[in-house]
Amino acid sequence: MLSISAGVKQGEAEHRLMSAMKIVLAMRMDDSGHQQQLSAQPGSGQHPGSGGSAESDVRVGRPFSGGPLYKIQGVVGLLQDGKPNVGRRALLAMALCWLPLAFLSALPGYDNSSFWPDFGTHARYLIVVPLLILAERICIPRIGALASHFLESGIVAEQERPAFLGILASTQRLLNLLWVEIAVVVLAYLAIATMYEARPFAGIPAWLIVSTPVGKVLSPAGWWGLLVSLPLMLCLLLSWVWRLCLWGRFLYLVSRLELRLTPAHPDGAAGLGFIGYSSQAFAVLAIALGALVAGAIANSIYAGASLTSYHYLILFFVLGVVLFFNFPLLVFLGQMLRAWRRGTLEYGGLADRFGLEFERKWLRDPQMARESMMDRPDFSSATDLYQVVDRVYAMWLLPVHPKSVLLLAVSAFLPFIPVALMALPFDAIVDKLTGLLF
Repeated sequence: MLSISAGVKQGEAEHRLMSAMKIVLAMRMDDSGHQQQLSAQPGSGQHPGSGGSAESDVRVGRPFSGGPLYKIQGVVGLLQDGKPNVGRRALLAMALCWLPLAFLSALPGYDNSSFWPDFGTHARYLIVVPLLILAERICIPRIGALASHFLESGIVAEQERPAFLGILASTQRLLNLLWVEIAVVVLAYLAIATMYEARPFAGIPAWLIVSTPVGKVLSPAGWWGLLVSLPLMLCLLLSWVWRLCLWGRFLYLVSRLELRLTPAHPDGAAGLGFIGYSSQAFAVLAIALGALVAGAIANSIYAGASLTSYHYLILFFVLGVVLFFNFPLLVFLGQMLRAWRRGTLEYGGLADRFGLEFERKWLRDPQMARESMMDRPDFSSATDLYQVVDRVYAMWLLPVHPKSVLLLAVSAFLPFIPVALMALPFDAIVDKLTGLLF
């Protein structure tokens, strides 16, 4: 099994994958008549005869690096020399989204008494926005390591390696298309414009609007939230939607290749069990989505709603998050079902032949019946064989990792714990803690 937490192995896998992709891309450029070739030597870092940057080399080895908004951030200097600067970008985005709201709502003449109890706003811009950026440091390397493991494990047949590397190259190309970046920004503002046009002031907190002789209009804080804070969060969400779509596309295209699956593999998924770790990789995104929903529920509870009215919503949300991030794994159902059928026939036939031979030797032969069985290897061989065959019959038909699924569900539920504590009376919380401690 691939250990996601093994950073050194992950780096080596990405480095070898980068070298292999350079070879394939160089061959393609030769075939199309280009004179410039990509260097195929590990650690070269640049194209021969060109001024290629280390950033481009890194992205060749990491097909899910980059994405929408990266070009804009590169122009304004947030990305320098291929460094993602995730921590700095997260703090800057959080400050850009939240601090102006706090400042503008406190201007003279505006009532900001409803700003601080607006838990939804604080959750969106102090938790969700930075988490969506920090997820790039956590999720992208992990799913990149999972993609690398298809080659490292030898699951992809030798004749399918060029096709597999082509899938990685097309994934990176689609991820960093300029029109996708433009579309993300346009869609974010279109969504906001549609919502504002349909329900301009319905459900908007009081600190975002101000009454005038001509009616209600947005306050300065409201305009900042509408034009800056909310679009930024939507752009980050849409960027991750695009990455997840490409992750699903990658898995689908890989599932169409010839994969060398082993029904008796100890992972119980014919060698594809490592893909189940993708649930674990998306745990940070699950926390961010949970915080987004929990903030809205916290506002309702603060306004007087009961927590019990949201029990089913929270349950369905957690279940939906688990299904959403594991849905792409369904593409391997066909290959795993064929591997299971083949394994039950082949290993089952082997077990039948061994069993017949075992019975003939030990149960049908009177002379063998009188022999001592203590030093005979036949019985341990039978135990070992039948354990392997039993593993084949018990093979999973989906590469789902139960512990990773549980971690994903817990991550999605985690933001609702403070909401539940907020709904409980303070005296009840103190009494329960006292009862646990004494």
